[in-house]
Parts: sequence; structure tokens; C-alpha cells
Amino acid sequence: MLKADRIGLVIVVASLLAITTIVFLFFQKQHASQMAEIRTQGVSLARAISGVPYEQLVPGGQQQGVVQALHQGAANKTLAYVAISDDQGLTVSEEVTDGVIVPRAKIPTEPSAWLGDTKHETGPDKYIEFHAPLLQDGELMGFVRLGYFSPVKGLSVDQMPFLAMVALPVFLLTPLFYFLLRMEVRPIKAANDEISRLIDEDGFRSVDISASGELGEFIEHFNDFVKNASSKVELLEQDKERLLTSSKLLTYRKNRVETVLETLPEAVMILDESGTVTFANQKLAAMFNVSQDVILSQPPQSWCEHPDVLNLISRFQAQNKPKNFTETMRFSTDSVAARSVATKTYPLFAAKNPNSAMGTLIVFRDETQEALARKARTDFVSHLSHELKSPLNVLALYSESLLSEAGKSREYQIEAANVIAAEVDRLSTLITGLLNMTQIESGSISPERSLVKLQDVVGAAFEEAKALASDKNCTFELNVPKEMNPVFVDKDLIRVAITNLLSNAVKYNKDNGKVTVTVEDTEDAVQIRVADTGIGVSDEEEAKIFDKFYRSTDERVQAIGGHGLGLALARQIVELHHGTLLLNKEAAEGAEFIINLWTEATAVRQAI
Repeated sequence: MLKADRIGLVIVVASLLAITTIVFLFFQKQHASQMAEIRTQGVSLARAISGVPYEQLVPGGQQQGVVQALHQGAANKTLAYVAISDDQGLTVSEEVTDGVIVPRAKIPTEPSAWLGDTKHETGPDKYIEFHAPLLQDGELMGFVRLGYFSPVKGLSVDQMPFLAMVALPVFLLTPLFYFLLRMEVRPIKAANDEISRLIDEDGFRSVDISASGELGEFIEHFNDFVKNASSKVELLEQDKERLLTSSKLLTYRKNRVETVLETLPEAVMILDESGTVTFANQKLAAMFNVSQDVILSQPPQSWCEHPDVLNLISRFQAQNKPKNFTETMRFSTDSVAARSVATKTYPLFAAKNPNSAMGTLIVFRDETQEALARKARTDFVSHLSHELKSPLNVLALYSESLLSEAGKSREYQIEAANVIAAEVDRLSTLITGLLNMTQIESGSISPERSLVKLQDVVGAAFEEAKALASDKNCTFELNVPKEMNPVFVDKDLIRVAITNLLSNAVKYNKDNGKVTVTVEDTEDAVQIRVADTGIGVSDEEEAKIFDKFYRSTDERVQAIGGHGLGLALARQIVELHHGTLLLNKEAAEGAEFIINLWTEATAVRQAI
């Protein structure tokens, strides 16, 4: 309803504008016509008067009533004044309409401007003056001046009937036009309402509107369009379902493949056909110390500083793409010392086109542990060869000397027998330690646990160590509680561990030093402390003393025989009992090693 009223208001305003335009054009035409009539009359009359002799127009002439006769006899009431001026512009004769004052003459200086017109404004009045020269014997005597009232644009009373006659048909046509417009707009409005409801509905249907002419053709074409769109939408819905199913399947397969790649022990990178990184597992991100998002979103130069890796990736760029190949490359990272990495590339072929590679798989395998294991095996063989070769050389030397003349001496034979026995004992100890360590590392040995009085085991090892230290004059101190709960351990293995600690305490102690053994029974563990006042352990060697075959570079240590297996074997035995063997960093002098044999409840808490 509001829209219809607005259309009616627009039609009324348009009608008023049309009437105003018609009246304006009429007044413009009327004004132009009046101006043309005044100009024609003024020019012709000025020329006619200029032909009258000057003496007949000026006062005192034989026909002094010529100017008055011209003014009174003029048929046009727009003539305001008739005036005769001399050659200086002074008025010598005039005839005016009541209330009109003749304006001052504007004398033209050029002959070409003697005949013409001029506009004057005197107060509210406006005049159009036509002037012509008065000549006598070719000499300028003056000018004749004809002044006309300038036509005024506006509506006069006598023009009201005309205006009413023009406005009446327009106002009569306005309601007719409005009615016809409503008749034409009604089907369009109905179509608009129907289409609006169709938009609000969830679906497509035809528009049921009866219309004729071009609107009827439009409705028919629109219904055909709706049918075609409906069929297209159905096809698109089917395609959408298929694409959604395919997308879910591809997502599932992608997630499954990525899960498999994430669980691989190696770092993995996948490049597409253009050489862009499309996948990198967490192990690769950890290897280069960046996040997976950085690897996938930034160029390799921003997260990788190793030239070999950058060169490898650049070989698969689209502009320099190589043929399909598989190769292996090894490099060492700069971020972690002594870290060795091997890369192997594999072309990824499409299932339907095995002759064309769709990308590249790069596997980064960290071979650091393998390299360290190879080095450890090499060092182990080297140390073992050295440890075996030294006593064998001594045995060979004394066996040869026993066959010589020197071997016939009873004293030499006793000395040789003692040395041979000591070296055999050294070999036996080394081989026994190696066998025990090998069995523990391979898992082929299991402790035969039983309830053992630990004070007896510690006391026996203590007394054995005192016998070995007779040449150093060491002082021994044993602090063991009189009453202790038995511990559930392998008696023989624990004694080996304690003996090794006491052996080191004696061996690396100073003359007149002291060896202290302390046993404490607490709620959490049975603790065995072995302390000495000897060489001690430096901060640099603290992390290495439990390694197999490791011996300090200190000259005092190197001067004492040993094979570097004692502490390593002791720690493995203690850990086999789920205990700990630690170096006391707060020891004031020498070295102190602490064995903790945890109670069952404490071991369970630590495991949790």
C-alpha cells in the first residue's frame, strides 16, 4: 500500500513538473516573440524617421507635431518614448508615456554604430532603445531615439484561462495514467511476491501467475529456468554427496598414511612434483629443531642450514627436475656434535601410471647410535686386545727366561712362578668380568636372589681388600649395624660389585690413606658407601667413569695397572638388582661411591 501511494505521489509530482515545464516554455516563447516584434518595429520605425528632415523634427520646425504624432499614432503600447537628440546627445524634442523619464543618450562614436539598439535601466523600468542618425547634406545633425518597454516574463490575469486550459488535460490524464499503470504493475507485483515466497522456501517450484504480453513470456521463461535449475541442483547435490564421500575417504587414507609415517622410526619428508615439501613427520622437525608448520610453510633455506640437504631438495625442483632415481647420502649435522644422518630418496609412482613419478619420498635415518656402536665395538676390541696382550707378553717373557740359564736359579723360578700366577689371576679376573658383563648386557644371566645377611658379604669383601692393601699401609674402617634385616639379592653378584669398589679404593688410594665402608639400613633402601682418600674423580671425567674400558688420563691413574671394567661391571650388577650406583659429588677428599638397594615399596613407587 505504501509503495502504491509512493507511485501515485510520484505521478502527481511528475504532472506538476510537466505543467510547469509547459508554462515555462510558453512564457519563453511569448517573451521571444515580443522581443522579435519590438525589434522589427523599432528598427523599421527608426529607419523611417531618420529619413525625415532634421528641421521637421526639432522644435520650431514647420511640422513640430511629428514626434507627438509618431508617439500617439503608434499601434504598439510598448512604445515608452520618442526623442530627438543633437549630435552631442542633448535631447531637443521628446514625447513620453506617462511616468517615463527619457534616459540619457549614449552617443555612438563610430558611424557603423549610428544605427542600432541599446538597453537602459531607469529604476525598476527596463527599456530597449533603437536609434538612427539624422543626416543633412551628409552631415550628422542628431539622432532619433525610440524607447520600448522591455517585455516582462510572468503570468498576467488575461493568461489565466490559457493556463487552466493547459493544466486541466494534464490533471485529467494523471489518474488515467495512474490507473493504467496499476493495471500493468499488478501482475508484476504478484510475480514479485510469488518469487519472494519462492526464495524463502527450501526448494524450487514454478510460479503460477496468469499474465499476458511480455510479462507472460517472462513468467513462462522463468518457469523453464526454474525447472532447469532444479534439475541442475539435483545433479549438484548428487555430485556433492559423491565428493563428500570421496573427501572423507581421502581424508581417512591421508590420516592413515600420515599416522604410519609418524610411527616410523626414521624422519620422513615428502616432496610433490614441483619439489615443494608436502609432508614432514615429527621426527624430521625434531632433527632440524623446528616445527612441522615451519617446514611445510617456509622454504628450506629458512629452516635448514646444511648445504647437502638443501642441494638434495633443490634437485627435485620443477625447473631442474631430475629423472627418477634412488640414492643415498650421508651427512653430519652441525647442531648436535658427532651426529650422523643418512638420507635415501625414493620416487613415488602413481598407481595408474607407474612410469611417471608424482613425488619423492626422502627418508632421514639417524645413524649416530650405529656409528657409536661401531666405534664402541672397535674400542672394545682394541682395549681387550691390549688387556690380553700385556699379561700374555709377561707370561711369554718368563716362560722363555725359565728355559734359559737364568731359569735354573731357584730364586728366579720362585719369582717367575709368582709373576705367572699374578698374570694368570689378572687374565682370569678380566675374562670373568667380561663374561659377567656380556651375560648381563645380553640378558642371559638372571640374579639368583635369596635372603642374604649383607653385613657378612660386606665383611668378607672388606677383609679381602685389607689383604690386598698390605703394601700401602692403608687404614680400613668398617661401619656396619649389628642388627640388619636380610636383603633379597644375588650374593655372589653383589660381592663382585662391592669387591670392585673396594679394589679401586685400595688401588687409587695414597700411601697411608684410608678406606671407609659404611652400611646403613633405612626405610627406603640399604645403602653401602665405599670412600677413600686417594686420587679422586675430576668433574670432566665424572660422566665417563662408568663406561667400559674407560680410564682416566691422569698420569697417576695411568701409572697403575687396570682394564677399566670394575665400575662398569659394578653399576650393571647394581642396576640388575634395580638399584643405583652413584658417585658422591660432595665428598671432601678422594672418591666415595654409594650403592642403593631399594626396598620393594620404594622400587614400585619409583617405577610408577
